[in-house]
This record gives sequence, C-alpha cells and structure tokens, in this order.
Amino acid sequence: MHMLPRLAALVLCCSALVSAGELKLIALFSDHAVLQAGDAAVFGMAHPGAKVNVKLGSVEASATAGNDGKWSATLAGLKPTEQGKDLVVSSGEETFTAHDVIIGEVWIGSGQSNMQWTVSNTSTVVEAKSRPADAGLRVFTVARTPKAEPADDVQGSWVLSAPDTVGSFTATGFYFGRELRANLKQPVGIIHSSIGGTRAEAWGPKGMYADVADAKDFDANESAAIKERSANLEKLKARIAVEKDKLALAKLNKAAASLAPVWSNGPHMNWNGMVAPLVGYSFRGALWYQGESNAGQPEAYKWVLGSMIKSWHKAWGKEFPFIIVQLPRFHARHPELAVDDASWTKIRESMEWIADNVPGAMQSVNIDLGEELNIHPKDKLPIGERLAAVALQRVYKTRTDGEAPRVTKAERKGDVWVLTYDRPVLLKGEGKGFGLLAGDGKWAFAQAMADGVQVTVSAVGVKEPKEVRYAWADFPEVCVFSAGKDGLPAGPYRSSK
Repeated sequence: MHMLPRLAALVLCCSALVSAGELKLIALFSDHAVLQAGDAAVFGMAHPGAKVNVKLGSVEASATAGNDGKWSATLAGLKPTEQGKDLVVSSGEETFTAHDVIIGEVWIGSGQSNMQWTVSNTSTVVEAKSRPADAGLRVFTVARTPKAEPADDVQGSWVLSAPDTVGSFTATGFYFGRELRANLKQPVGIIHSSIGGTRAEAWGPKGMYADVADAKDFDANESAAIKERSANLEKLKARIAVEKDKLALAKLNKAAASLAPVWSNGPHMNWNGMVAPLVGYSFRGALWYQGESNAGQPEAYKWVLGSMIKSWHKAWGKEFPFIIVQLPRFHARHPELAVDDASWTKIRESMEWIADNVPGAMQSVNIDLGEELNIHPKDKLPIGERLAAVALQRVYKTRTDGEAPRVTKAERKGDVWVLTYDRPVLLKGEGKGFGLLAGDGKWAFAQAMADGVQVTVSAVGVKEPKEVRYAWADFPEVCVFSAGKDGLPAGPYRSSK
C-alpha cells in the first residue's frame, strides 16, 4: 500500500518512518482529496487490533483493525463544502493528515483512449484554459499500472482545476465534471483510470463471467493464453542468451518486449492494478468510454461489459450508476476494430441493451458526433455534457430531460413504417438516415416525416416493406432529434434484431 509521507505530530527520519509506520492509507486519501457527500468511507491498514480514529472537521468516526490489519471507518452525514479541511487519521502514536480535503460529488471515469484523451488535445482547449481556476473541481489521474494480481494501491495525486492544469485532465471526465458542477453548485471530484487500446475484459476481476453461459471456460482460456505467452517469452530469452548477431538480437529483444507477462490488455490486469485498489472509496457513479477495441465482437459485448459492470457493483457491495458513452460515428476500417460496415452500429446496439438490462447502467447517445476517419474525435465537450445530462436526469433528478429519444413502438401500416418515440422529435437534414427492406431482400433509402412523437417512413417503389432501420452504419447520416430545448439525437434503431 501507498504510505503517505505526512505524519503530523511525529518527527521521524525516512528510515524510521519506513520501519516504524504501520498506519497506511491509499493514495486517494491525500492532499486536496474530494470525499463523497453523504457517507464516505476512510480505510487502510494499521497494527492488528489497533483502534483507529478518523476526523474531518467536526465529523468523527473510529474503527478497529482486524487480524489482517485492515480497517474502515465511515464519516457519516458529510455536507458538500468547498472549504478545505484536514483529514486526520490517528492510531496510537501515529497520525496522518491530508490537507485541503473537500466534500462533493465523486465519479470514476474509465475506459480506453477516448476517456484517456486530454483536454490539451481537444478542439476546445483554448476555451477550457481561458476559464479561471476552480478549486471545487479536482481530478485524480491513476497511473497506468496493470498488474498480474490485485494491487494494494495506485499512483497519483489530486489536482485542482486551473488554466495551467486542465490540459492534462481527461477531457471527457473534465467536461462532465464542469457541467455537473455548474448545475449542482457543489464540488466535483473525478477519479480517472483508463488506458488506450484496451478491451473491456482487462477492466474486470477474474471470475467475472462465472454466471455467463456464453463465457463457458473463459477464465480457463485466459489462463492458458497467459501461460502460453510466458512460455514463448522464456523461449525468446533462451535464444537471446546465445544470439551473437546484433540485428537478430534487436529483433528478438523487440519480440520479447511485446510478450511481457503483464500488459495493458492482459485479462483483468487493469482491474488488478488500476481499479481493485480503489474498491471501498465512496463515490456516486462511474463513466465509461470504451468499446472501440471490442467492436469486432459486438454481440459478445453485452455479456462482456455487462459482466464487468456487475463485477464492479459486487466489489463495492452496492449498485451504482454506470453511464456508458455510446460510440459516436467513425468509419471503422481497421480489421481489429470492425468485421463489417455495421460492427460499430451493433456495438452501439449492445450498449443500449446493457443500459436497458444491467442494473445501474445508462447511456448517452452521440451518433451525430465523431469524425469519419479519426477514431479520436477532438470535440469532447458535448460528450462530457451529454454524460452530465444523463446524470442530472437519472441520478440527481434535477432535470426532466437528458437521455436521448427512444423508439417505444414500431409498426408497419401498408407501405409505410411508423415509429413512435418516447417524446416529440423533429427531423433535420432532409430526413436522411432511414432505410426500408423491400420484398426482394434489398435495402432502399427511405424518406421520413415527423409529427410529434411519430415518424412515418416510406420509400418510392417499395411495397409492404419488411423492416425499417435508422442510422444503421458505422458513420451514418442522422436526422432525428428531440424537439425539446436539449436537442439530443436519437440513437440507431432497427425493427428486427
């Protein structure tokens, strides 16, 4: 575990601190931390059987370390405040103090490169840096440290939002937090833990598929793959030891480096190093921007991500909001990212299924966003704002809209299909984006008309169309938007799945 260096009331040299200190807390409990409003757990390690006292302002709690040295105390009834206070933890003669700790809304942001994408690489970086410093918005970025087994701690520190710091923040998390803070008028803390190019399988614990019939023997296959990787690495090391040719040696060393036994896409390894140590820290919900690396198996994503979400809930011992960024538009050409022209549409559909069927899961729709040939769209501002809109509607209940319009009924009436949405919609861009399946098995481009909650779809020359679909492509034309002031886009839809 991470031993935080500040031990108030003790004057110890470094060697004495290392040998004598038994009171330990993870790195999240450090200067400038944001604790979750309401009830917030403070936990760590101490001498087995030792009493531990925790104090933040006038709120106090205590706990007794178990035989394994673990302890956890809950600071109850914490009120949101931007006034920094000392978090003081003491046990026997040891005392730890974290300064400038505030109370507010804490969210975890995770996923792959689009969650990792920083403000400095967005199209709105100038605007972000032009705003004054805001000590009520803070980000903790977890260092990229995958592990073979669950770790005790993470590396990182809390950083306050300011013109010279926001550039390094997760853009999606930052813009979400900024919008949330503007609406709730409370401090917001974002714990950012992501690695580019990673699959969802790397972000959940071993055994997460135990109850999934489609994942039979999945853990065993993962273990076998790791063993095979290790065996191949040993073979390469043996060849490296006897190789004399410099060029050949360089190639062997490069191959060996790619077979490191711990890697960012290793099964469960990001969970082990970058999520497991956080378990127990109190927060409101999680944000998830990932799926690009799983797009080649879009149907399986239902149980892959679904199981991962459930495993997070199980680890924390409670159900919490988990908001998914439904992937924006992109022409997926890379063979690892797509198997056909609809692979990204299908994974968007899986994300919607998860939002409908996995407890706590929700989604934001971004089908009108994205760049045709850039998998990393630079405009992350609307991504973050739409996540916040969902949170404000579903979690905080401070607004009546926030989620994208959804089809609630689809029925064929003669030569047209009529789609009924859950709220009034309007059409933009000449109503393009719809298709109808003709009797000859071919899809025809269709026209649409909106009237309140209903959209009527037809196609010239198509009689009694079998199916209807909308925005059914990796980079589709889109036209259906909420008629309300939020103007959110409706997501992809097909009448037959």
